[in-house]
Amino acid sequence: MEALPGREPADHEVAAGAVAGLAAGKAAALVATLGSDQPSFFALRLMAASFLGHEALDPGSVWPVLLGALLGALSAVVLALIFASILPRGQGSLPSAAVGLAYGVAFWAATWFVAVRLVDPVLFAAAEPSDALILDLIFGAFLGLLLPPLRRVLP
Repeated sequence: MEALPGREPADHEVAAGAVAGLAAGKAAALVATLGSDQPSFFALRLMAASFLGHEALDPGSVWPVLLGALLGALSAVVLALIFASILPRGQGSLPSAAVGLAYGVAFWAATWFVAVRLVDPVLFAAAEPSDALILDLIFGAFLGLLLPPLRRVLP
């Protein structure tokens, strides 16, 4: 019986992008929580509403919070991996942060005016576009700041 081929280590670009995405997503989530007059997990419930509808807003259920956290983490990683694939290597953190801000505006426009409107009408009705833009700018700036040093330190 032949042995299975050795497992190759994860590409450092994927690792750097995923870590940057999770950290940037956490930063945006923290700002959303601290800047909201709603209960602390309301933003997560709004994300879960794309699958659960208005039932996600039931304060007695933990399931929407867990689903919202999973959806938020997955979307942060996917958006960060796309960003990592288009950001040239060798950029410093400040120029990368500027690119991240532009990226934040671009995915805000695409997600807010197309995806959120179609997939999560509860979120679309509950949130202000300017608040979503601020959170996406924070996410993009953090991506730009974090990705260059993470590319250097992660194997």
